[in-house]
Amino acid sequence: MVFFRTLIALLLLLPIVEAYAADWQYTGGTGDGSSFFDAEGVQYPDNDTVRVWIKSIANKTDDNYYKEIKGKRKEKFIEDTAQNKERGYIPKFFLLDSVKRIYKSKNEYKNAIAGAIADEIIANEVGVSAAASAYFEIDCKGMRIGTLSIIKYRKDGSVEKSGSTEQPKYDDILPDTTAEWLSMLVCPKAASIF
Repeated sequence: MVFFRTLIALLLLLPIVEAYAADWQYTGGTGDGSSFFDAEGVQYPDNDTVRVWIKSIANKTDDNYYKEIKGKRKEKFIEDTAQNKERGYIPKFFLLDSVKRIYKSKNEYKNAIAGAIADEIIANEVGVSAAASAYFEIDCKGMRIGTLSIIKYRKDGSVEKSGSTEQPKYDDILPDTTAEWLSMLVCPKAASIF
């Protein structure tokens, strides 16, 4: 009996452990936030299909994080950001040619990279609330994307609404969109260039 209770407890904790094992990498920004894909959790059901989790973090959440961290935690954040920049780390997003063309100057490009490095550290911080998360399926060969699951969160991190489907409704991936950039980062042929 104790064995079964322990087994059930471990199985209930498994999703929590998996959620914190993600490697959230920058995949673009919008006027009100930034999005990240879980590089550790990318799945390839077949040669032409990719499944990937995305989460969006509101700019306000980033701003609050900067204001609220103090002491050793703030020092570690600054140190981690500086170390990533010093070792020449560039989020893969900024290596895409179509993304490089967006920036008018090298200085603007470098500043965007620095901001994304800091944002990735925040996105990977336990306890930072996402505004939304979605599980996408990408048809790499057909250049289509469909949503398998979507979750919208309240400010306190609780689920406001969610939905899922086993068979997504696909939309075409348009050029120079977040969907195209995501596909360039995770589709097998594209991902192999990094």
